[in-house]
Amino acid sequence: MKPATVRRAAMALVFALVAPAAAQRAADPPLGTGAPSTYFPPQANSPQVQQTQTPPTAPVTPKFELPSTFPSIPSGVAVIPPTDSQGQRPLGPAPSTPLPTTTPMPPADVATPIVLPTIPPAVGTVPSAPAPVSPVPAGAQRPQAAPAAPAPAPVAAPPAATVPPVGVAPAAPPVTATPVPPVGSGRPDILPIPAPLPTAGYPMFTGTGEGRSQLIRLRDIRGTALHLEGAAAEGGVAFTTRQDDAFVAARISLVFSYSNAVARDDGELAVFLNNEPIGTVPLGKARGPKARAEFTFTPALLTTDNRLQFRFTLKGQGATACKVDRDKAIWVNIEPATFIFLSTTRLPLADDLSFLPRPFADPKDPLPLSLPFVLPAKPEPGVIQAAGMVAGYFGLIAGAKGATFPVQYTGLPAGNAVVLVEGGQYPAGIAAIPGEGPRVAVIANPSQVDSKLLLIVGENAEELQAAAGTLATATARLTGGWSPAAEPLPPPRPAYDAPKWIPSNRPVRLGELAHGGALNGRRLIDSPQISFRTAPDLFFGALSGGTMYLHIRRADDSWIDAGNSRVFVDLNRKVVGEIPLEPKLKVLSRLKEWLFPGKAEDRVSQVLLPGFQLASQNHLDFMFELRAKADADCEMLDWSDRTGIDPNSTIDLSRVAHFAAFPNLALFANAGFPFTRYADLATTAFVMPETSAPEEVQAMLNLLGMMADATGVAPTRFKVADAAGVDQVADRDLIVIGLQSSQPLLREWGGNNSLQITGTSVTPGPGLTFLQRQLQPTDPRAPYYRGAAPELAKANLGKPYAYLSSFWSPLNADQLVVMVGSTQPANLVELSNQLGDPEQVAKIQGDFYYLTGGKGEFYTSGIRKFVGGLPIWWRIQWLAGSFELAAFICVICVILIFAVTIERLSAHRANRILVRGLPNPPTKTV
Repeated sequence: MKPATVRRAAMALVFALVAPAAAQRAADPPLGTGAPSTYFPPQANSPQVQQTQTPPTAPVTPKFELPSTFPSIPSGVAVIPPTDSQGQRPLGPAPSTPLPTTTPMPPADVATPIVLPTIPPAVGTVPSAPAPVSPVPAGAQRPQAAPAAPAPAPVAAPPAATVPPVGVAPAAPPVTATPVPPVGSGRPDILPIPAPLPTAGYPMFTGTGEGRSQLIRLRDIRGTALHLEGAAAEGGVAFTTRQDDAFVAARISLVFSYSNAVARDDGELAVFLNNEPIGTVPLGKARGPKARAEFTFTPALLTTDNRLQFRFTLKGQGATACKVDRDKAIWVNIEPATFIFLSTTRLPLADDLSFLPRPFADPKDPLPLSLPFVLPAKPEPGVIQAAGMVAGYFGLIAGAKGATFPVQYTGLPAGNAVVLVEGGQYPAGIAAIPGEGPRVAVIANPSQVDSKLLLIVGENAEELQAAAGTLATATARLTGGWSPAAEPLPPPRPAYDAPKWIPSNRPVRLGELAHGGALNGRRLIDSPQISFRTAPDLFFGALSGGTMYLHIRRADDSWIDAGNSRVFVDLNRKVVGEIPLEPKLKVLSRLKEWLFPGKAEDRVSQVLLPGFQLASQNHLDFMFELRAKADADCEMLDWSDRTGIDPNSTIDLSRVAHFAAFPNLALFANAGFPFTRYADLATTAFVMPETSAPEEVQAMLNLLGMMADATGVAPTRFKVADAAGVDQVADRDLIVIGLQSSQPLLREWGGNNSLQITGTSVTPGPGLTFLQRQLQPTDPRAPYYRGAAPELAKANLGKPYAYLSSFWSPLNADQLVVMVGSTQPANLVELSNQLGDPEQVAKIQGDFYYLTGGKGEFYTSGIRKFVGGLPIWWRIQWLAGSFELAAFICVICVILIFAVTIERLSAHRANRILVRGLPNPPTKTV
């Protein structure tokens, strides 16, 4: 065969193979001539369902099929689907698989945006940027892709079935639409992932969700600075975040100080979040005195429960720091002004009562709770009582972070809120809830679609109270979008049985106050913490305080020098005990150890908890200081986390009595006492004005939230009355709330205040005379001086103010009254909010507290009445301690009487003995 024939046959074979591929390439748009091929979720009845990026002559079947029941999603609103197991609710049929808690990719059976892979341009061609894609309105046809810009020598596009002319570069290879891979796949050929679109099986916000900024301060977490002491020290704090928050950005602002010894040397402060490093700060002479550092970190490190750790190391000291005692001249303080800034967006929840208390309150939320209430106009006392039950429930959820409950009578607030509906009078925009009787429902807020409303529904005040009581005491019975709510209240609680108060009739295990994992210590120094409350009126008598029987559990690590390692016990930031990890035994103890050998962790150490340091709210810190043996390498040690406090350690407050003097506003401000003696407030009544303003109702709700947090019980058995019906609750302790202009009892009973304030004068009430002060027993809780409220009031005459006043009831001498009054609504709300601030609560004492312009001072008249019972021997000791001079005189008199009596008896006996010894004893003559 001739060579020319062979060449022609080869060329024919090449054309036969290349032509079909060229025809297929001609049907596809060239790269860079239009928008990337993307399948978007269609609107209802939209013709774009049938549209593709290919001409009609060459249809291409998409790789992803759209659901037949795909919903129409208006822009800027939240998708609100039915409930699934994860609290999400898609429109249309529920998803077949539960949604993960983190932000996942859409399900595989739903159309997703298609992103073109990055393809390098052909050699000799100039890459062109893709044309921008404009949004397509619902129901409109998507415009065809714009043609590419003409080349300098335009050439007509060849037919699909023709062979490109010689010398023309072949068309780009076909573009294949590839689904976006999951985050973290590591494929360099995939462009950044776009935001997933809302679908029937993947609900999320299509517009701007409820975003917020969180500022978590170290001051709010622990109250004081975090102290790191020694050449190598470590400490940390724990904080939580809401369960339905998605984090967008995170930053930490670090405020610190250090000693002169650190400033003369070089050191480093490292910051860790959940054991992941997020930044380091050099300290000392290399950088000079520096008190602030700020850096960002990835929000992916955050979880619901977090731990922020600080590790300080002095240069060159790390290898020996674990063997020597701490040098108290070397320290670093992480100041309370340190904070973490988080930018978050709120994820939606279904309209299902089983998620309560979320989204209205989250126990993991690090911020104080602010939950608005909407009440009917001019609410009667029974309606206010129902609102108080709900406020107590959410105050219990908020806990020590505090809660405030703004009140309004008209309209709906933006955000989550509680709405009380009486007699079918629903606010505008809310449809009626089906059913009859007491009901509770959760619906979307018409004024802000990505928030919820909690509806408390009833025909009258009694039904509202039944629904509120069910919410407060039987939340687990509520399911679905709405539910009947007529559960009976639990039986009345006995006195002093508040769940948050450790019992005073038995020893309490530390394992009851904290889980076992929170009692372990790690590294050089770490601080397991336990918080507990006690009844505010504990009286220790002749005892110095309570007793803690501490079992220290030590890991069998061979490198630990047990003789030089110790545990420091702090009660409310003051050291009350220092316990060696292996105490030096005395002679008898050594003999017992030799006769009955036991493990080191079987030994019990007693720690005295001084009564004067025990408060209503207490914090125990156990600081472990583990030292290594001389031959250990500190930088290579495997630190164990098995060393800690045995959960079977106990706190014993059983040898105490309940005895206190009243009035005492300090007990009320710290724990709502004596009203919280019964945790359900069964002996308490709130007295409101006849027509209560929203601020007056808010003050009452704030107080109930504070009391619920103090006891651990949502109060349900209190009563609410107006001033005209105060006689009906005369057998209860009273809390009178109102403004001077609307509450008549503030004026009628104002003469009982220990400080009289008018528009032109300030007059302290009559106090005790000198003789009365000498004859009144000592109150260990009384303030050391009478207070500066009169001076503060005189300096602010004519300005708005609020006050607390306590005295014995004019209606019943055995019942106590606390009045919460103000001249302006804003001051009344400010005062009620201050009762949730520990720094402000510490200033409230005596029987009168005056607040103006954010400044407050107390005053006490000294008139007190003691309530409670003491054993006879304790009462004698208490009276003797109260009247020391009188007791001393009495003791001297008793000694003299006893001496004279003994002398007389001895003389009489001596005379009788002498008479018997005479030979002829004298006889009486008649």
